[in-house]
Amino acid sequence: MLSFAHAVKLPTFVEMKNLLRGLWLALRHAWRGWRRDTRYPMKEGAFTASPHGAVTVPYPHAQLPVPENGHYRLHVDIEDCIGCDLCARVCPVSCITIEKEKSPTVLGYTRSGAPKRFHLPRFDIDHALCCFCGLCTVVCPTECIIMEPVYAYATDNRADLVLRFGERAGVSPQPAEPGGGA
Repeated sequence: MLSFAHAVKLPTFVEMKNLLRGLWLALRHAWRGWRRDTRYPMKEGAFTASPHGAVTVPYPHAQLPVPENGHYRLHVDIEDCIGCDLCARVCPVSCITIEKEKSPTVLGYTRSGAPKRFHLPRFDIDHALCCFCGLCTVVCPTECIIMEPVYAYATDNRADLVLRFGERAGVSPQPAEPGGGA
């Protein structure tokens, strides 16, 4: 029969040394943190200022500047969209829905000079599904999809997160109630 000493593998010298070094590092960082700021979070003014600079900003009244390369809310300049459907095909979560109708003639030209050959009755982006990867902005040949530097668009209604950019953007996505005519 095996005893407890045979079942437990004792750590080697190197493993003990690494364990103690990690413990020392954690204690050193904790000590520096306690020494640096002795205020408690519940005291008056604890989150407004610090000797090292501001800790936070009064959010609804002031917002932090957003970096240019951030991934934020998508916006489509529908006048520049040629209806190539690349953005919807590259989207990993299928949050872009495009319906297009072929036009017999050229409808016009984009700012970059590309001809527009499709009507776009529906161009929807569902931000509740979007993972904000930015792939749609990369593949767009006319650069009509951009990420706006807006990050405060929280809502309690999921339907408000679906942005409609198509030519029929004002049309309600809900079907009309039967018998509800004039």
